[in-house]
Order: sequence, then structure tokens, then C-alpha cells
Amino acid sequence: MPNPAGHDMPDPTHDLLFARSPDSGTLPLSGVRVVDLTQVGAGPYCTSLLGDLGADVIKVEPLEGDTFRYVDDAFGEGESAYFFGVNRSKRSIALNLRSERGFEVLTRLLKEADVFAVAFRPDAVRRMGMDYESLRKINDRLIYCSITAFGEAGPRAHLPGMDILAQAMSGIMGVTGEIDGGPVKVGVPIADFVASYLLGFGVCAALRLRDRTGHGDKVMVNLLDGMIASFANYLTVYDKTCVAFRRQGGGHPQLVPYQPFLGSDGKHFVLACMNDKFWQKMLPLLDRYGDFHDPRFASNTGRVTHRAQLCSRLEAIFATQPAGYWLAEIEAAGVPCGPIHALEDAVEDPQVIANESLATLNHPIHGAYRVPNNPIRFAEALTGPRGYAPALGEHTTEILREAGFDAAEIASLTNTGIAREALTPRRNHTKATS
Repeated sequence: MPNPAGHDMPDPTHDLLFARSPDSGTLPLSGVRVVDLTQVGAGPYCTSLLGDLGADVIKVEPLEGDTFRYVDDAFGEGESAYFFGVNRSKRSIALNLRSERGFEVLTRLLKEADVFAVAFRPDAVRRMGMDYESLRKINDRLIYCSITAFGEAGPRAHLPGMDILAQAMSGIMGVTGEIDGGPVKVGVPIADFVASYLLGFGVCAALRLRDRTGHGDKVMVNLLDGMIASFANYLTVYDKTCVAFRRQGGGHPQLVPYQPFLGSDGKHFVLACMNDKFWQKMLPLLDRYGDFHDPRFASNTGRVTHRAQLCSRLEAIFATQPAGYWLAEIEAAGVPCGPIHALEDAVEDPQVIANESLATLNHPIHGAYRVPNNPIRFAEALTGPRGYAPALGEHTTEILREAGFDAAEIASLTNTGIAREALTPRRNHTKATS
């Protein structure tokens, strides 16, 4: 079936066509209600993952919508594919939180919520009366989730921040790129998504803590810390040796050979000798092309020291045959290796298909579109995306009714511009058990 860009959709038999009831009590987070006031990437993706696991996620948007509804027009004006990619498994209510009545509606939602996620700068949160200290007074069991760029204290706490700044300041960009080139941003918004995963982890831990104490807590995640945490295998080495890490292109500063190589057909592949055992397994193959039993190469430490000499010899050998030839030979030797895929190749990789790494969601207007499946799997619980990204205000009336507002109150809120309903209802979405 064609999509709006005129391309054929991938064969849906390669994907999961989720038709699972969001009411299933077997889902791990069934009964947990999340009020989501986040926008852009880190917060929305985290709450989507929580929704995949059974939480009832209520996305609270301003009347004009999350700003990233408009970052691209892949699904049409105001229907960005970026937004669709990180906002599944949730419902939307549109509120004017700058008004006193709109804030009262939010407060009413929070009284019955388990989790509240917000991604504003600390001073903005306090100014709006949405800080942890204020909200715990109305719901002592509320788990308050704060996502910031740099943290809640320190010289940058009150400055605007985003993924690329966290990558830059943390050192991630400083170690990414070609040896003789400049720093390079990781191709995906890795700081945003690491924060998503950390916050989801924190929410589950906080729910477990609340089971024991009966009280909520505040979970704080920032993009910069997430990137610093990603240096777990570098930082202690640097602290001990004071030897700085520098860009190694596709290589690894601590392991050799552990990098891409180029076959004669112009295709790249990865050889990953992560320890001496794998290097020893490579030797019978390499012996066809010369003597690699040089004592300088016997240990990983020696191979790191003599990286240039060893890798230049390997590059010359691998340039004599196509990448596929080398992958077959190296795999047969029992050494880790693999092709380097572009995204369009990765989504068709047999292992990705076997893992059910992708899910297809069906939208009544835009048709089928694919998203990453939730990477957390259970043996029994049928977790995974439970509905496509909602239209702005699609569930406003439904959510207000659940919160105890009667028909007259709902009409008043929508008629006075405090709340907004979707102009065209998109679906009849059954909420998760709460």
C-alpha cells in the first residue's frame, strides 16, 4: 500500500500488526496512570515505552500541540513522522495551562495519577507551580519525573539544552569521528533516548519503592549525566592512566582489531576481536597472507600499541576480496563479524525480522507505518505498541469525563478555550486499566 511519500509500504508480514487489548491486566504496568507533560524526544519516547508495558499514558499538550507535531510534514501539515515515531501507546488531552482553570484541570488529573513527567527548566517548573514540593502536597503517592538538559543545579541548570549539546559537553562527540577529522554527533539523538531508557528504569524503581513506603518520590534524569554514564568503560581507565582517549574513526581505543574494514566491492564490514581468544582464531585465516604471529600482536595490549602497523596489513588483505567473502570466512573461523548496514538494510536483516524488532501500526487516515518494537520482552506478557500517536486533543472529552467532569463542565472548558477536542476524532481508543 502506498504511503504519502509515494513509496510502497514494506511487506507487513515482516512486522507485528498489534491488535492487543490495552485493557489486558497481564501487562506489567497495568493500573499505572502516567500524566505526560513532556515534548520533543526524551520524555515522549520514555512515556511511550511505559505505555507499551501497560501504563495508561495521558499526554497533556498545549492547545497548539507539542512543538514536534510540526517538525516535518511527512504525514501532512501538523502530522510529523518524528512525532508519530515517539508518541505511540498514549492518549492526548489539549489544555491551556496558562489559565487558572486549565491548571486546575491538570491538578485534578494529578490527584489520581501515579506518575507525572515534566521536561521544563527548573525555574520554569517552579514558576508554573509544577515543582515536586508543590505537587506532592496534593498527591503524596505521585512519582514526579524531571527531565532536564543539564541538571537542576549548577551554572547551566537554567539554560536551554538539547541532545547535541549533551553529546558535545559530555565528550561523546569528542571521541566520535575520524582520526584526522573533527568531532561528529552520533547519528541518532542518543542523549535523548538514553535519557528515555534511564527514566523508564527510574520510574519502575520508584514504583517498587512506593510499594514499600507508601509514598512517591522524585526521579531526576538529565541528558548530560546520561552521556557521562555512557563512558563507563572509558572513564576509570582515563582516571587511572591519565591517557586521553581520542577519535578512532570506527575503531575502539581499547581493542584491536575491532573496527570496520573495506572489501574489494566497496562494502564495509566489521571485524570484532574483542579478546585474545578471537585473535587466535583469526590466525589460521590470516596465515594464508603472511606471518601474523609477531609477538607484538600476541596480546590485545600489544595490538593496541601497534594498531597502525597491524591494521594497515589487514586493510590490504581485506581489499582483495568482496565483503561477503570475508564475512563468510571470518564467521566460519568463529570470530565475531557482521555487515555494516544502512537503515534500509537493517530493517530487512533476517535477524531483525526474527527478533520482531519492528512493529506496524495502522492509522485510519495515514495507513500503516512502522516503529521500533519495544525492546523489553516478557515470556508471558504481550507487551508492545498499543496504538498509534494520538491526534491533538483526541481524548480530551474522554479524559475529562474519567476525571469526574460532567457534560456541562466539559462544554464550558471547550467553549472557553481552556480545553480543546480533536476536530476530527481519529479512533475509539480504550484506555489501559487504571
